[in-house]
Amino acid sequence: MTKRKDGLEGIDDGALKNRITSEKSDGRPWSELPMDLLGDISRKMNFVDHLAFGGVCSSWRMSALAPERDVIASQPPLVVLPSISADKVLSLYNIFEENTYQIELPTFASKDCCGLSSGYLVFQVRKGQDELWLINPITRHELKFPTPPTNISHATITSPTTASDSSIVALSRDFVHLLFYRPSDDKWTIYKTPEPKCFYADIIVFKGQVYVLTCNGKIWNLRLQSDASLTLFAVCDNPVRCSTIIRRFSFQYRPNVFLVASDDELLMVNFRVFTRPKIFKVDLETRKGVVTNSLGDKALFIADMSSALISNPTKWGGRSNCIYALDYYLDPIYVLSLEGKILQTLQDTGSSRCRKCTFYSSYWYFPNKCFQVDFLNEN
Repeated sequence: MTKRKDGLEGIDDGALKNRITSEKSDGRPWSELPMDLLGDISRKMNFVDHLAFGGVCSSWRMSALAPERDVIASQPPLVVLPSISADKVLSLYNIFEENTYQIELPTFASKDCCGLSSGYLVFQVRKGQDELWLINPITRHELKFPTPPTNISHATITSPTTASDSSIVALSRDFVHLLFYRPSDDKWTIYKTPEPKCFYADIIVFKGQVYVLTCNGKIWNLRLQSDASLTLFAVCDNPVRCSTIIRRFSFQYRPNVFLVASDDELLMVNFRVFTRPKIFKVDLETRKGVVTNSLGDKALFIADMSSALISNPTKWGGRSNCIYALDYYLDPIYVLSLEGKILQTLQDTGSSRCRKCTFYSSYWYFPNKCFQVDFLNEN
């Protein structure tokens, strides 16, 4: 069968034309096309076109609703590209198909992206408004929170339903403070680092708990009940450190240790490009981090503020048991072995790291997380 340019493989041209012509011959509107035909068409689209298809009218939306979660969940990790036009569209790049998708969003000019969580982009308004703005570019759902008292990074939410039932946790941009805001609060709560000469590095919600990583390889459990607390949870075998970079003409710490989760395991990763990574699997029972030398059929997609352990990337033409790395200052996407050797170099369409952009660097965006929520468990 000849590959169709419109992507509708499996649907015969003549049959498709006859079905549409027969339905249009009596002058009925496009909204009254048969549901089975609409379903055939929508299932052959990429996920961005699929979302646009469902926005045409209510009948088209109904035909697209059933397969929508499957379509989105089947998508590979995408690269959020930095762009000077980011106040108009969001650009997502598929490294396996070498396609760039553009999604129109409500304008977010004068906003900095400071986190990604459960499919939501987290924006901090630079000036003129008093809010922290979250939007899911796939579902278009929005959340808003009061502006934090300082610039933040690595923000994560505990329940992306409404702001009234979700808490938000973040790190200050200099990584010396942990901040959180709960629905019952009238202001943000701020914690300094729990140990001297130590910096925060990452936060994650996993199996109903909020875990916070410090740069010395210690993992802390943040409890968000009325009497909030931060207690030591696990320690990895070897201490690790944060690296430093020059950002905006000043020295700032930039963590090179990350918390990464899949459905069933939590990892702590000590990673810098061109060096051998250290990967620790955190045992929730013994509360120890044990070095692991294999990811099996999974691959680690890692970047500042967005990382994940993805199963079976070979279904998209990718590699398993390796690391896909996006680096702040390096344009290529490196595919690395667990020994730190370069297996492949990919381009993210040559976009530059523009410091005037809404996105100061590229991040991984994980479409499968749009409908997956790890609700906070306070029991």
